[in-house]
Amino acid sequence: MFLILREMQRLHPKHNAVSFLVKGIIMGIRKFFRVVVLLTASFIVNARVSAFTQVIVFGDSLSDDGNIAHRARDTVGFSYPSRNFNYSNYRFTDDTNTAPAANLYTGTWHEQLAKTFLSLPKATNSLDGGTNYAFGGATTKDGTQERTIINNPFPFTGGDFTIAIDNIGKQVNDYLVSHVTDPNALYIIWGGGNDLFDDFSATSVNNTANRVGGLIMRLVNAGARNFLVPNVPPLGAVPNSFGDPNRVAGLDLASANYRSQLNSVVASVISGYAANGITIHVYGLDVWLDVIRALGQPRRYGFVNTTVPAQDQSGVNPDTYLFWDDIHPTTGGHHQLASEANRLLTGQIAPLAKATNISTRGMVGTGEDVLIAGFIISGSQPKKVIVRALGPTLGTLGVSGVLADPTIVVVNSSKVVVASNDDWRSTQEAQIAASGFAPRNNLESAIIATLPPGSYSAVVSGKNGGTGIGLVDVYELDATTSIFQDLSTRGFVGTGDNVLIGGLIIGNGEQPLIVVRAIGPTLGSFGITQPLQDPTLEVRDANGGLISFENDWQDNTPTAVKAVLLQPQDSREAAVVLSLPAGNYTAIVRGKNGTTGVALVEAYRIR
Repeated sequence: MFLILREMQRLHPKHNAVSFLVKGIIMGIRKFFRVVVLLTASFIVNARVSAFTQVIVFGDSLSDDGNIAHRARDTVGFSYPSRNFNYSNYRFTDDTNTAPAANLYTGTWHEQLAKTFLSLPKATNSLDGGTNYAFGGATTKDGTQERTIINNPFPFTGGDFTIAIDNIGKQVNDYLVSHVTDPNALYIIWGGGNDLFDDFSATSVNNTANRVGGLIMRLVNAGARNFLVPNVPPLGAVPNSFGDPNRVAGLDLASANYRSQLNSVVASVISGYAANGITIHVYGLDVWLDVIRALGQPRRYGFVNTTVPAQDQSGVNPDTYLFWDDIHPTTGGHHQLASEANRLLTGQIAPLAKATNISTRGMVGTGEDVLIAGFIISGSQPKKVIVRALGPTLGTLGVSGVLADPTIVVVNSSKVVVASNDDWRSTQEAQIAASGFAPRNNLESAIIATLPPGSYSAVVSGKNGGTGIGLVDVYELDATTSIFQDLSTRGFVGTGDNVLIGGLIIGNGEQPLIVVRAIGPTLGSFGITQPLQDPTLEVRDANGGLISFENDWQDNTPTAVKAVLLQPQDSREAAVVLSLPAGNYTAIVRGKNGTTGVALVEAYRIR
């Protein structure tokens, strides 16, 4: 199989690889399968490399290094969190004296950021005279509110003891009353998690994002200029949320929407001040993306467990666990955030890489068994592409039973035909030849088109009802900012060479988050009479090395799949979440135990 794939890398005369990965979904391309995908943009980052004078923190329990413990002592007579409750003293995480004990890291993420990466003094808690105003249980609201500690069934509610905590609005106000702002300091504002734990409605999402924008403005108006503003992790992936599928789904949706809304609010704040001649630097730490990367490929990021808390467990290394308790990360988890924050602050995070070429090889039959590729062009500019349908050329590479005379039709989301072709020389011969993507055989088909942003499908069939193995591919022909966002192909999955093989080339840039899925049983509810009942999915690199094998999507990393809101409808379908560096990738869809049927292979680029 992979000898064939390596040979097929020569199909393209301009590139060293055609590479086959799966294709992401097209909304409205065919009535047989429709999925609505939430596409969220990464934070607006006005990045620069800067030497900060100090770190000033506003936040919640993820950043608190002593305020809630101080308030607990004043209120109930003991410190919490503390070693008496198997926490690092005054922090909701582990250290070298907890059970089990940390070996590699100490301190919360901002403490590690300041000390390890920025060579600055750590911000200590404000109630003891420092500049870390964060309070466990804080929301982005103003004022104070009562929260509970110890044995909380939900974040900071329903526990044994009640104390008053300072929300982030009050934290900012307290700082402004007692300090002169430092234009060269780094101001960290990280909240929102408790707001959404309390209320994950759409209204709460919008209000929370707007409040964070307002907090930035309060500080800017007082003279602050540099900000680090993280979003929230996928809150449905926090162990405290497990056990209630509706709560998990609601929190995951709210977290993803908050990411998008906060991005919009921050962009508006930046542009508003710029219009008045004031430049501010807002570094948006994409915690949502970073945590999902770890959930999808734990070992790549140094974790062996991302769902079970390490606290009170014997014989485990908490440095390799993501969570210390059912809400808060270990110091190992904090270190990952600190490392990413440093990469952001020092300009090491490039724009997310894009998918430059897509392709799928599969059996082309008749009726519902034709080969259908779909893609979404996302952005504001039209994109020039070439779409090809190959058949005879595959025979020269050792593939038997090839499609002798492929035809291709490109339609938009309204099912309007955009272009069609039988033999490539019959319509755009000069353009296609000049592109460097001309098929090798005159019976093969190709179309060059400049397409506005939207959803498209390319339907490959055999002339006069011919059948056989064919390949459909799409290449970008320009450098516009619009990108291939979601890609998908539906085809018949047989055995041997007749499996469904998809490919993707990832360009240079920050590793994008790619969700790959193999869908079968769900197609039956959309009119497909012979869906593949139990698809399996392999993702491999350009050398054929196995990156991931998935049978049922709930087997390996279901929290990551749910966090990106792309869990398949049927438990027998496969899905995986991967961060992929630049290179060529293939995904192979087979039927478990040699079964056959129609399947859909998809790739989503999360941005």
